[in-house]
Amino acid sequence: MKVRIMQLTEHFNSDEFACHCGCGYDDIDMNLVAKLEELRDNVGEPLIINSGCRCPEHNAEVGGVSNSQHVYGKAADVELPDGYTVDEFADIAEEIGFDGIGKYDWGIHVDVRGYTARWDFREE
Repeated sequence: MKVRIMQLTEHFNSDEFACHCGCGYDDIDMNLVAKLEELRDNVGEPLIINSGCRCPEHNAEVGGVSNSQHVYGKAADVELPDGYTVDEFADIAEEIGFDGIGKYDWGIHVDVRGYTARWDFREE
């Protein structure tokens, strides 16, 4: 399946949010992308999106919960930028107004689910 890559904002394109299984699902919520653009501006360097959209099958394969915001195109997992702690990065996301923020050793999960959710799954 040939997928057309579209530029979504100045710094993000649809390919960065596409399901990793190759199914082509990339219907990302533009409110999420706008907030990610603001997060990038605050950090001052490119952000690496580890996971954006996930089809239900891929979400199950990676151990995601059945009602994961990734399945609805409302979430992104973002790798920790150099020079930041997870707490500092999450605090910036909080200031920007992400609804869901999860802390992990590798970075943060952010989403625009419509209500506040916070969790910390760091092992350190």
